Amino acid sequence: MEVLERYYVYAKNTSNMDFLASTVAFLEFQGRKINAQDVAGNMSREQSDNFFDRLNHYRAIYRKQTSLS
Repeated sequence: MEVLERYYVYAKNTSNMDFLASTVAFLEFQGRKINAQDVAGNMSREQSDNFFDRLNHYRAIYRKQTSLS
């Protein structure tokens, strides 16, 4: 998890933020313990809002995948 916290600084544009959010959602889907609040800890308000919007999007995709199985 510390690795993700350190690399959020690279997530300044939409595609990088999208990648970070999709990675966190996938790790959660795998059952790994990850605290998204910690990942977003040092982000600006705008970055944090963008991150959680994208994270919720990817979480919904994984929920749909799980319900189809």
